[in-house]
Amino acid sequence: MPRLGRRPLSLRKTPYPWCALLVLLIGAMGWVNADPPTQGPTQHQSELPADPKAVPITLDTVMRLARDQNGQVQLAREKLHEAYVEQALARKRWLPELSIGAGFWRHEGGIQDFQGNLVHSSYGSMVGGLEVRSTYDHRDVIFQRLEAERKVWQQQGELTRFTSDQLLDAATTYIELLSARSTEAIALEAENKLQRLLEQAQKLEKIDPGVRVEVARIEAELGSQKMLTRRLREGSASASAKLIYLLGLDPTSELAVLDQQLVPLRLVDANQSIEKLIDAALRHGPGVQELEAILGVLETMRAKGAGPIHWLPSLELRMGEGAFGAGPGSRLDWDNRWDLGVQARWNLSELYTGRERKRLFDTRIQQAQLSFMDLRAKLTLGVQEAREASRSNEDQLALSKGQIQHAEETYNLSDQRLRENIKGRSPSEVLLAVRSLVGARLGYLHALRDLDKAQLRLFVLTGADSPAATHAAPR
Repeated sequence: MPRLGRRPLSLRKTPYPWCALLVLLIGAMGWVNADPPTQGPTQHQSELPADPKAVPITLDTVMRLARDQNGQVQLAREKLHEAYVEQALARKRWLPELSIGAGFWRHEGGIQDFQGNLVHSSYGSMVGGLEVRSTYDHRDVIFQRLEAERKVWQQQGELTRFTSDQLLDAATTYIELLSARSTEAIALEAENKLQRLLEQAQKLEKIDPGVRVEVARIEAELGSQKMLTRRLREGSASASAKLIYLLGLDPTSELAVLDQQLVPLRLVDANQSIEKLIDAALRHGPGVQELEAILGVLETMRAKGAGPIHWLPSLELRMGEGAFGAGPGSRLDWDNRWDLGVQARWNLSELYTGRERKRLFDTRIQQAQLSFMDLRAKLTLGVQEAREASRSNEDQLALSKGQIQHAEETYNLSDQRLRENIKGRSPSEVLLAVRSLVGARLGYLHALRDLDKAQLRLFVLTGADSPAATHAAPR
């Protein structure tokens, strides 16, 4: 996503310095084991998939393709290119109109002479040569250039916002995809545990018919778990299809995820003061610099309209030179002909519309200011929400680790009591332990997913990928 200072840049692609950072922070993604994963270096599979339709992806790939191939981003980039072309045309509005050609005129019949008498005449004329025609209004040329510059900044702002939105959407969808696969793996392990528990309960039923009610309870739980697994598989397929769309890939493509393990992202320090994060967002957030530039252009347009340039006339010039033939009847006598006309015009009607035109500039500036204020408010709200979500999920991760440990211990003891036929053992006890263990693992996984999404959002909102933010960062 190219970032602009005060002057429009070219449309060349600018690499994202933070994409490399993201791939270093995202490890191999898979389902969460009993021991919560710890952050470490990224490890990818060394072999690419054999399926020609399979597209190997990592978070770095997702970021790059979302920026380069997303349909909405490409459309915004083409609109920006159109604005650049219009700006180049606006800079050439002073050029005169040049034309070359020939014309023939023939008259037969009545015509009025300079005294008002009707006379019968017959004559013809012909001219061929070059004509220069120009209407130059200095005010119009300046305003057209400023308007073209405003459109460039407006389209650049649209491109910046579209790119940020699509990058964030694609990244969070990738996290959702990996989270769905991880959740499905947890559900499958729960199915295996419930299946083993069902077999144990069925053996006990042969000895004690009263265990039949617990067998039915376990069978119902197993059926519900299988339904949940199927819904999770559906969610994984939906996330994969959405990601293919966001990345601009062939709809028939299949994603080959090279990451194996979901790890917590540490892109932005959420423990720093909220004022510092909001300040970064208001200086480097998506669309901030572009709206500031638009405000500057509108202020310049208003100042130009109220200055001395307002009283400058528009100049009209017309010059032609070429061979000219004329004569009575069908006879033509030839000679060279050169004509020049220069005229200065003052539009007096503007004296009656000056107040309205000033109000028009004022309302445009007011709209831009309101848009800027709304953008700042949205960025502030987003930073507050993302920071709190990041800190909350950090705390939940720490709590979930202890919860998983206790749930595993409970399950192991309950399963041991059932296998060793210790007095007071019950299949329902193991069933509750399985539920507790699954809930603890899912809680950790959901907190990890939400943490990564909050970190990605905070990263985009604070404009941490912009060159200005990078240079302003303390060393």
